[in-house]
Amino acid sequence: MPIVAFLLFAFIAFCIVCSVTGIIVLGLSWHKITGYLKARRERDLIALRGYHGRLSLVVSELLSRANELDQQSKYLPAETEAEWNRVYEKLGRALVLMGDTLTIIRERLEEKNVKSGREVTLLLCREATWVSRRLLSFEQKLLSAEKKQIEHIKAVQEAQVRQEAQDVQAPPSCTATSEVHMSLETQITLISEIKDQLSEVSDGALLKEDSDRTMSDVDKPAKTLDTPDRSTTSDGGTSDASGKSGVENS
Repeated sequence: MPIVAFLLFAFIAFCIVCSVTGIIVLGLSWHKITGYLKARRERDLIALRGYHGRLSLVVSELLSRANELDQQSKYLPAETEAEWNRVYEKLGRALVLMGDTLTIIRERLEEKNVKSGREVTLLLCREATWVSRRLLSFEQKLLSAEKKQIEHIKAVQEAQVRQEAQDVQAPPSCTATSEVHMSLETQITLISEIKDQLSEVSDGALLKEDSDRTMSDVDKPAKTLDTPDRSTTSDGGTSDASGKSGVENS
């Protein structure tokens, strides 16, 4: 009997020790698990706060870049500007949604709701990736359009420079020919004026000569008529002399 009682007591003591040990082990394990989960939650909250700050910077940077592209698109051709207006409308809605998502993430962080905050953060990351890709694609188009515009301006400037160089080289002959043409035109004008003056002078001289001839013809009969009277009053020698002098005067 004493041996049976001792064995029974030993078994009960062993069960008690095992249960106590199990309870202690379970307690320590629970404490470690809860501590790990709590630490992980804190780490997740800290990470989400960091993501929130970075995403806030990303959203502000995307917004500023979109505004810069909007300002640059005003100096582009009409087709590129119209395309940018369509893209900018979609990007504007996406940026507004991203701002609202940042507000939601901040609220989840205040509530320490890690799971919901993580999901909203992933949604914001996808949205930011889409916006950044659209901005990058349009930025490449913008750069190509600006490059084409610069090449066109350079081509126009080079054409102007070549034209100016040709004008600088060509002017001597051109000016010489122009001066020759001007001198010929001037000479022709002067010759025509001289001809007009000569014609006027010749016409005046002819008129004067005709008038002189007319006057001489008028005076000539009078002199011939006067000679017989003088021949009757004077001798023949004087009359002949006066007649000769009258002929010479005429």
